Amino acid sequence: CTTASRTAVTATVNAIPTISSTTDNSRCGTGTVTLGAAASAGTINWYAASTGGTSLSTGTSYTTPSISTTTTYYVDATSNGCTTASRTAVTATVNAIPSISSTTDNSRCGTGTVTLGAAASAGTINWYAASTGGTSLSTGTSYTTPSISTTTTYYVDATSSGCTTATR
Repeated sequence: CTTASRTAVTATVNAIPTISSTTDNSRCGTGTVTLGAAASAGTINWYAASTGGTSLSTGTSYTTPSISTTTTYYVDATSNGCTTASRTAVTATVNAIPSISSTTDNSRCGTGTVTLGAAASAGTINWYAASTGGTSLSTGTSYTTPSISTTTTYYVDATSSGCTTATR
């Protein structure tokens, strides 16, 4: 004996999602960094390791805890029970804030130019006529003033990887 009609049974093949893009990010000094990712489908999961471990967060962006060194995080995507074949690395870069390590004052007798000096832990040294604001007069480890007839104070800062010293 057989049934009068056949019953349909569907075998579904779900697509395996992929990570379509990631957005690394950076900051100056210790703090949080916001990273981004996009997937072809499903939920994006953030991890501290390339394999294993539990998800730190889900979503298209992840804000790290406060970090003081460059740290790599990983993402995968899950959709309909399917997960990307491997995790994709996303980097949170922490750039060091440079500092002025020394300055060299100088003097002269009478009106004229004076050559001043400065050294920085990293980056480009910028010379200014004011302690805040204004445009850089020059760059480099030394600065020769225009002809001056009175004692004049100049200011320096340093810039490296988009990070600038806290003060001039």
